[in-house]
Amino acid sequence: MPADFLKPLVRQFKQDRSPACGLAVNRISGLVSLKFEAGIYDNKFEAERDFRKLAEAACVRLSEDKPLPNCIEVLTT
Repeated sequence: MPADFLKPLVRQFKQDRSPACGLAVNRISGLVSLKFEAGIYDNKFEAERDFRKLAEAACVRLSEDKPLPNCIEVLTT
Protein backbone atom coordinates (compact mmCIF):
# COMPACT_ATOMS: atom_id res chain seq x y z
CA MET A 1 0.00 0.00 0.00
CA PRO A 2 1.63 3.28 -1.08
CA ALA A 3 2.14 6.05 1.43
CA ASP A 4 0.82 8.87 -0.78
CA PHE A 5 -1.19 10.20 2.15
CA LEU A 6 2.05 11.67 3.53
CA LYS A 7 2.64 14.00 0.57
CA PRO A 8 0.25 16.79 1.68
CA LEU A 9 1.58 16.53 5.22
CA VAL A 10 5.16 16.86 3.96
CA ARG A 11 4.26 19.96 1.90
CA GLN A 12 2.53 21.48 4.92
CA PHE A 13 5.46 20.72 7.20
CA LYS A 14 8.04 22.25 4.84
CA GLN A 15 6.12 25.51 4.52
CA ASP A 16 7.98 28.48 6.06
CA ARG A 17 10.83 26.27 7.32
CA SER A 18 14.54 26.38 6.61
CA PRO A 19 16.01 24.44 3.68
CA ALA A 20 17.80 22.15 6.15
CA CYS A 21 14.50 21.38 7.83
CA GLY A 22 12.95 20.66 4.44
CA LEU A 23 15.70 18.16 3.65
CA ALA A 24 15.25 16.47 7.02
CA VAL A 25 11.49 16.29 6.47
CA ASN A 26 12.04 14.67 3.06
CA ARG A 27 14.36 12.04 4.53
CA ILE A 28 12.00 11.30 7.40
CA SER A 29 9.08 11.05 4.98
CA GLY A 30 10.97 8.50 2.89
CA LEU A 31 11.81 6.37 5.90
CA VAL A 32 8.29 6.53 7.34
CA SER A 33 6.90 5.62 3.90
CA LEU A 34 9.16 2.58 3.71
CA LYS A 35 8.09 1.45 7.16
CA PHE A 36 4.41 1.96 6.27
CA GLU A 37 4.72 0.00 3.04
CA ALA A 38 6.52 -2.77 4.93
CA GLY A 39 3.52 -3.06 7.24
CA ILE A 40 5.30 -1.90 10.39
CA TYR A 41 2.51 0.58 11.16
CA ASP A 42 -0.97 -0.78 11.82
CA ASN A 43 -2.61 2.12 10.00
CA LYS A 44 -1.87 5.44 8.34
CA PHE A 45 -2.63 7.39 11.52
CA GLU A 46 0.29 5.74 13.32
CA ALA A 47 2.55 6.59 10.40
CA GLU A 48 1.35 10.20 10.41
CA ARG A 49 1.88 10.46 14.16
CA ASP A 50 5.41 9.09 13.87
CA PHE A 51 6.18 11.39 10.94
CA ARG A 52 4.91 14.47 12.80
CA LYS A 53 6.87 13.59 15.94
CA LEU A 54 10.13 12.98 14.08
CA ALA A 55 9.80 15.94 11.71
CA GLU A 56 8.96 18.38 14.50
CA ALA A 57 11.88 17.14 16.59
CA ALA A 58 14.24 17.45 13.63
CA CYS A 59 13.14 20.99 12.79
CA VAL A 60 13.44 22.09 16.42
CA ARG A 61 16.94 20.63 16.70
CA LEU A 62 17.99 22.31 13.45
CA SER A 63 16.59 25.66 14.58
CA GLU A 64 18.72 25.33 17.72
CA ASP A 65 21.80 24.47 15.60
CA LYS A 66 22.06 21.02 17.16
CA PRO A 67 23.14 18.04 15.05
CA LEU A 68 20.51 15.50 14.10
CA PRO A 69 20.80 11.88 15.22
CA ASN A 70 20.94 9.24 12.53
CA CYS A 71 17.33 8.94 11.30
CA ILE A 72 17.64 5.20 10.78
CA GLU A 73 18.59 4.72 14.44
CA VAL A 74 15.66 6.87 15.57
CA LEU A 75 13.16 5.02 13.38
CA THR A 76 14.29 1.57 14.46
CA THR A 77 14.08 2.22 18.19
